[in-house]
Amino acid sequence: MKSRIFSVMIVGMGLFWAQVSKSQDLPACASAPIPTGNPAITIPLGTTLDGVLNILRKQTESLGSYQATLKYLFIQDPELLDSRTLRTGSLYYQKSPKSQLRIQFDTFKQEDTQEEKRLEQFFFDGVWLTRIDHPLKKADLYQKAKPEKPLNVFEFLNTVFPIVGFTKTENLSKDFTISLVTETRSDPNQPVHLLLVTKPESKFAEQYKKIDFWIDSKQVLPQRILTASTEGDIYDISFVKAIVNKPIDPEIFVPKIPDGFTQNKQFLDENNPNTEILVPQGSK
Repeated sequence: MKSRIFSVMIVGMGLFWAQVSKSQDLPACASAPIPTGNPAITIPLGTTLDGVLNILRKQTESLGSYQATLKYLFIQDPELLDSRTLRTGSLYYQKSPKSQLRIQFDTFKQEDTQEEKRLEQFFFDGVWLTRIDHPLKKADLYQKAKPEKPLNVFEFLNTVFPIVGFTKTENLSKDFTISLVTETRSDPNQPVHLLLVTKPESKFAEQYKKIDFWIDSKQVLPQRILTASTEGDIYDISFVKAIVNKPIDPEIFVPKIPDGFTQNKQFLDENNPNTEILVPQGSK
């Protein structure tokens, strides 16, 4: 099965998630304070599925930068083990002068244990994927593309971790049967709920069965992504206090490997691509 970046990105259900979503909003990374402000855009009540997808497409095409606090819940085999691991952190993205992404996890909580600090950082600039594991004091660098042919960071991300809706949303119908869950929205401030069922011929067919996808009705970008994997696991990713198209310090996207950390660097091998799991799961 394909690798997953951050398995993440970075998923929960029922009362457990209700308790998580009511908790106090987490602060942004100390080195990268998140400013305030939201774009003036909404999805009106009564908008059809095609209308929702069209508004989402226009918004993602105009997306120049994005930053948000993350809540990532991973549930391993909920019908048997029901092992739950919650990580919190932040996500930063900018489109220009080149596509760049940073995902950072700051805290870790498993089952009913005490929440602890556990710093893990992931950087991707379209060519190099860098993972810095602070508890293990190591850094892994993987070349994912040729410098002259960099990848769109969200396009790469959604092939290895269930984060959809940030780029090329017009392609969603190629991989999923999409339906609008209208009965859950009676207020224009409520998120729009879509159900994405993976098509048999989809590139995601070996990874995900279905994705419940909530779109913020004002920002018109993902608010929550709840994914059921083909292995019976659940990924629940929530974006809190997202900020759209505000300047981000370029230094945020520069990996800083502390002195004394071991480093592993793997160059691109198109005949033998790296398949190591990069997304944190469970207690790993």
